[in-house]
Amino acid sequence: MAPQLTVTKVVINDNGNTKVIANFPLFIDGFPVTSGVASTTVAGAHTVSETSSSDYSSAISGDCATNGTITLASGDNKLCVITNDDYSSGSQGGGVYSIVPPVPPLIDVVKVPSPLALPNGPGLVKYTYTLRNIGTVPVTDITMVGDTCSPITLNSGDTNSDAKLDLNETWTYTCSTTIAQTHTNIVTATGWANGISAVDIANATVVVGIPIVPPLIHITKVPSPLTLPNGSGMVTYTKKVTNPGIVALSNVRVTDDKCSPVKYISGDANNNSNLDTSETWTYTCQSNLAKTTTNTAIASGEANGLIARDFAIATVVVAASVASAVPKLPNTGLTPVGGIAIISGVLILALISHFVILKKRRI
Repeated sequence: MAPQLTVTKVVINDNGNTKVIANFPLFIDGFPVTSGVASTTVAGAHTVSETSSSDYSSAISGDCATNGTITLASGDNKLCVITNDDYSSGSQGGGVYSIVPPVPPLIDVVKVPSPLALPNGPGLVKYTYTLRNIGTVPVTDITMVGDTCSPITLNSGDTNSDAKLDLNETWTYTCSTTIAQTHTNIVTATGWANGISAVDIANATVVVGIPIVPPLIHITKVPSPLTLPNGSGMVTYTKKVTNPGIVALSNVRVTDDKCSPVKYISGDANNNSNLDTSETWTYTCQSNLAKTTTNTAIASGEANGLIARDFAIATVVVAASVASAVPKLPNTGLTPVGGIAIISGVLILALISHFVILKKRRI
């Protein structure tokens, strides 16, 4: 089965800039791709890239190496995230220094196909998507993009009809399509708050022509705190892993591309090492962040010879140090303290010499 690679963009405007996802064209091996839309490709080595901006830093994470390279095997379903963060004044670019860092949004999407298997051949499958706000601020400009099923229709959830995904709301979408062969369908949810984008991806496999039920797995990740207004500090990520499918999962693993070790805390109620459909497994991880960081957690599990994966992406905004926002003195080649002392001494000697010369002239 041909591998799939999804490249997803996260934009962070925490220093006064206003660019959006469309301002950063994305590429796989030089060919343009759309953020959040899975690309079917071939097994082997690939390179993910973008058209960058001088006002923004760029970082690649997820399944890709930091230089954008990735090697895919047949049947792989991988995710690469490119994050662009606008520069603060005093570093690079012309952004406005942010004393109080904006609170980033967090969203979470779950996708469940019905049925999960079509043992008798091609048939109609209905996907139900559940979108929640797991952060602390309302989220606007919600988009849901699927790779093989459209249109994705919002059925319910926006209780006050304000087009904002509020903290107490759960939005439900559906989409139906005919599946002719075993296929992994991917959906990407994107929203905005305080100039920062949030993204979450859900994927689900439907098996066609074989009497096998595929697994489903789901992970959420919530950082605490979401902002570090005083600069660098410790952040605790709490990850919740659930099973929205109908078969138990074995060999459950959770990793994080920028935080380790990820520690299992609790959830295996019957101690059978299988993630049952009624269980929620909790993991935590701590990281000392020195700058605004977007990281990706990946959960995987197995059942009936198939592997299910899910991703959780979260941003923590770290305020720039005050020093980086204060205009610097000219570079004289002297250390600050010593330079000031020497310059002061030179000025004093010059003034003394000036008065001595004036005195001699009067004599």
